[in-house]
Amino acid sequence: MRDLIKRILREETYSPAGDEYVPYKIVAHTSNPVWRKNIKENGLQVSVGECYQSHVGDNVDCRKAIFATDSLKNMDMFQSSYDDDIWLINTECANVQWYRDIHFEGGPYKHIVTFENISPECIKLIHKGTGKSL
Repeated sequence: MRDLIKRILREETYSPAGDEYVPYKIVAHTSNPVWRKNIKENGLQVSVGECYQSHVGDNVDCRKAIFATDSLKNMDMFQSSYDDDIWLINTECANVQWYRDIHFEGGPYKHIVTFENISPECIKLIHKGTGKSL
């Protein structure tokens, strides 16, 4: 029985979703500039990014997601330690369900996640990063 429970738990896909969340009209998403052209053409697509996978662990299957910050203050945004692009997401246009990001529970809550793609019409690039280390 114990082995069966371990196998079932191992086969589950990890999700960073906490409680459902209703963000402000505009939220921010940061990403490496290498993805800029693809994002401009296709919008934000759910994926399992390198940082997300390394945070959870290489041996865990992660649910594909888009992470954002419900704040436009630079100090609140996710810091990768690189000069990333900053995209604004119009949440009314995107019309997706958002959740609290369980990786950042506690304190003033700013980080959120969705599991739905966001079209290019609903995003705007406001900072062109260099991709270089800060």
